[in-house]
Amino acid sequence: MSSGPPQVRRHLAQLPGYAPVVPLAERARLAGLDPEDCLKLDANENPYGMHPTVRAALSVAMADPRFGSIYPDPNQTELRAALSRYTGLDASRIVAGAGADELLDLALRSLLQGGDVIVTCPPSFGMYRFLADINELRLIEVARGDGFTLDSETLQTAVEPFGAECIVVLTSPNNPSGDLVPRDLLRDILGRGATVILDEAYIEFAGLDASAQDLLDDSPRLIIMRTFSKWAGIAGLRLGYALAHPDLVADLIKVKQPYNVNQAAEVAGIAAVDHADEIGGQIGAIRASRDQLYERLLDFEGLSPLPSDSNYILVGVDPGIGTGKELHDRLAAIGVFTRTYGDPLLTSYLRISIPRADQFDTLTERLGSVL
Repeated sequence: MSSGPPQVRRHLAQLPGYAPVVPLAERARLAGLDPEDCLKLDANENPYGMHPTVRAALSVAMADPRFGSIYPDPNQTELRAALSRYTGLDASRIVAGAGADELLDLALRSLLQGGDVIVTCPPSFGMYRFLADINELRLIEVARGDGFTLDSETLQTAVEPFGAECIVVLTSPNNPSGDLVPRDLLRDILGRGATVILDEAYIEFAGLDASAQDLLDDSPRLIIMRTFSKWAGIAGLRLGYALAHPDLVADLIKVKQPYNVNQAAEVAGIAAVDHADEIGGQIGAIRASRDQLYERLLDFEGLSPLPSDSNYILVGVDPGIGTGKELHDRLAAIGVFTRTYGDPLLTSYLRISIPRADQFDTLTERLGSVL
């Protein structure tokens, strides 16, 4: 009889796991700094935080003695109705989850079996590879062109042999390069019969008019993922949603965890929708700071920022300055926490989340001091 603990499935035990962002308090401690004197620009969160109207809605909800003591609605009725108002789509096309990550996993597990194909275009969100590994999917990575732009011909060639038997995951705006998926390319891939999961986690920073949701009526194999983590500033509450064909939504609701969205996230999400115009003021400020930061980064010798439609900028680092990791470490030592990657494609890059307007000068001054 074995005396050791039970063993996870062999392929899971061999996985490297996902590399999440280190919490602010821990990064500050390692740098020997006060967290209040640090700029957390490594996870693309809303730097203005939860909007006061959303915080007020949570306070009111928590004053109810029943809050948190009963299960949330497994059908997400009120939340889906709010999302219907926000998107202009019928609630039958919407399902919510504990962040878009849960829904990505749910969609892949529901639609593919071990050995089936998922196509991605790195560099992109690291969660795609993680979920492909967890679900024992065959991952095909299609290289991007110069400046990390999508190569339509190469992507279509990769998809052609599989057609309806694969899922293509694209990100718009892409993380970390910040570019939108061209509409014609998306139509071409859908036209080849593939299922496309379009991750629009950052779409509010490009403008909702840049969304591909208008293609849903004519594209039953299109699934759009979104999140409240970024634009609404509630990353810690974990709330996302998917837009898809009503038949697929009905199936996903059947197989999801029944109570996957907690009450606090539901209250905050509905409040964010109800006050989207006010939160839009924060988004406008972030977009203005993004454009200002892009222009300022161009002034630094040895840095090559990529244009971005999101709330971050990917910055090329000249070898004369060092690698992206070396610049990242020099900035971390003085309290500017950015994102670097182990991906060989990104060795010479650094991603900087957009700061608040009042943090802008501090960022550029500290950046200048280490160059």
